[in-house]
This record gives sequence, C-alpha cells and structure tokens, in this order.
Amino acid sequence: MKIVLYGRKGHAHTVAYKNFLKSAEVPFEYKDVSVDEEAREHSKKLYEGEVKYPTLFIDDEVYLTPTSDTFNKLMQDIKLRG
Repeated sequence: MKIVLYGRKGHAHTVAYKNFLKSAEVPFEYKDVSVDEEAREHSKKLYEGEVKYPTLFIDDEVYLTPTSDTFNKLMQDIKLRG
C-alpha cells in the first residue's frame, strides 16, 4: 500500500494527519506544497488551478481535502485490510 499526503507546514489538518500516520507507524510520503514545486503543480491540476490541501493518495485513490471524519474512516478501512 502506498500513501502520499500533500499538505502545508502548520496547516491544522495536515499536522493532524501526519501525526496520526506517524504514531500509527503507517509508512507514508509527505509533500509540502509550499516548497515542492511538483506537488504544487499536481495540486493545481487536481483542484482546477488552485492549490488546496490536504490531499491524500492511497494506492490509486485520491481524496481531495478529506475531512477529519473521512480521514478517520479511511484509516479504519486500512487497518481492516491490513
């Protein structure tokens, strides 16, 4: 399973999601759209020209600005599959 999180330093949901993934020892890749040009441009494509975050990628699925409830459900689903 491959997890990638696009976010921005200091953004509340980004920080919360990163902390959860770290504490659960779930391997993931983090890309800060404020410093990663490739991630920023990809974000623009996903959000019709805007840079928005967080964006969560789990394998081939993309979750655009997932809420805390959505994120928590996804993490439960992953645990069930793991």
